[in-house]
Amino acid sequence: MSTLSRRSFLKGMALAGSGVAASALTACGGSDAASSGTSSKKILRFGQANSKTGLDMQKSTDSKASSVSESIFEAPLRWTEDNELVPVLLTEIPHFESDGVTLHCTLKDGIKFHDGSTLTAKDVKFTFERMFTPATGAKSTYMYDKIKGAKEMLAGTATELEGLTVEDDTHFTFTLTDPMAVFVNNLGISYAQIFPKDACEKAGDKWGTGTDCIGTGKYKVVSNDDTTEVVLEKFADYHDGEPALDKLVYKFIDDNNTKIMNFKNGDIDYCDLDASLYNQYKDDPDVKDLLKPYQTLGVQFVNLNLNSEKLKDVRVRQALSLAINRQELIDSIAGGLGEVPSGWLAPATPGYDKDAPAFEYNPDKAKQLLSEAGVSNLTLSAKVRSGINEKQLTAVQSYWDAIGVKLELTTEDNGVWQSDWAAGNLEITALGWFPLYADADNHMYTYFYSENAAKKSSFYNNPEFDKLVSEARIEQDSSKRADLYKQADNILTRTDYATLPLYWPKNVLLAKDYVLNAKVGNLIYHMIDVDIDPSKEDYKPEE
Repeated sequence: MSTLSRRSFLKGMALAGSGVAASALTACGGSDAASSGTSSKKILRFGQANSKTGLDMQKSTDSKASSVSESIFEAPLRWTEDNELVPVLLTEIPHFESDGVTLHCTLKDGIKFHDGSTLTAKDVKFTFERMFTPATGAKSTYMYDKIKGAKEMLAGTATELEGLTVEDDTHFTFTLTDPMAVFVNNLGISYAQIFPKDACEKAGDKWGTGTDCIGTGKYKVVSNDDTTEVVLEKFADYHDGEPALDKLVYKFIDDNNTKIMNFKNGDIDYCDLDASLYNQYKDDPDVKDLLKPYQTLGVQFVNLNLNSEKLKDVRVRQALSLAINRQELIDSIAGGLGEVPSGWLAPATPGYDKDAPAFEYNPDKAKQLLSEAGVSNLTLSAKVRSGINEKQLTAVQSYWDAIGVKLELTTEDNGVWQSDWAAGNLEITALGWFPLYADADNHMYTYFYSENAAKKSSFYNNPEFDKLVSEARIEQDSSKRADLYKQADNILTRTDYATLPLYWPKNVLLAKDYVLNAKVGNLIYHMIDVDIDPSKEDYKPEE
């Protein structure tokens, strides 16, 4: 990365004198528009870490990869930044027939891929069959494997997806093995992005890398070195009106401090701010007015392994919860960017119980519960990844020490931790869990349904909870689904204390004043609605 950007050079020249600066602009091909701070070109440079997973979201689950891919590819539906589901490639949001398993879908006419080919229902069928082909190695098949024939394809006993039938170029039908209300919601996320059959097959294993990224999105790939940046330009034949930006550049900056320095120097226009840096920059005169905290749908929590004999008694688990001063932890670890929770589900998620009280901090009551349970000199072991989760457990370690519980803390490499987590080897750990959209299924069923909890060092197994989240999966009435999840959350966190939510985190975005519509619904920085105001004096794009 250059140590002196063109913009930094111009700032220096401006200090030397306005006449010299004007000459420098003219020499660089500037014009009256450029020198007055306006430009006919709208160029946005977004800074983020490189996921190093490519842009094929069948093979990646990384939110950073999704931020890039969703400017290029499109799913049939989309979740907006206001957590609203809207049609994109489809003419309308489809609804299941009365049998709960048949879903008819209609594509908009004449949608073009970036290579000029026309999207048809055959591309949709190809995309989903590719997902379930074992050689693809797709990572999120569980969100779609109720399509009839999907599990057979994954097992290698079928080569065609029986439950996706093509009627003509714009009409196709999903048929599920059994009802799954949330299936429609899953058509609105990056894992369901639709690929052009011919181009994807031609690219083979290279799909999603370099310039082998061809979608129907607002922006098409101009260059991509997979290491330092991806450069996109507006797609003139976009099906839903002219895109706002002329060029969109994703610059990969892995170090959080370096990224903020790039922002302050004017080398990027928009980025996130890691929560660990919030206190450092919230009063910085260069950026304090540009910081925008936002509420996420996620939760930071302590995971308890309920296979551990030491954690079998609910009174012990409740005592561990009561010992944690969550507000103090939020202020000290998260820079105040969080809210003391009352359950697992965050306020924007249907099923959140607005009447449930925040988790209590009461170390005296915690000691009493341990005494009633006949527990003394309790020692627990924890393994955690470095970063925010390590800091969280270090704080928890001191809180538990105050009630006579010793926590032995070990930091592991991410790969080792992932293996231990999946194998059920962690007695205690901490992590964040963020659903892809405002629905509790990806939160509660995915993590705590007994079959799934066994793969996440939780081993939670409550038949009543399982029944509630299973019923919610097939319930078509949204208000009834929300009530089922509210009951499930009450059992999970307020009756069984099977997991210990620490806080509902807030994240922070950082955008220049000329960046319009900078908004994040959860974790993924979509550029779908982002625009540039070129009339702003400080907007001087590098070309």
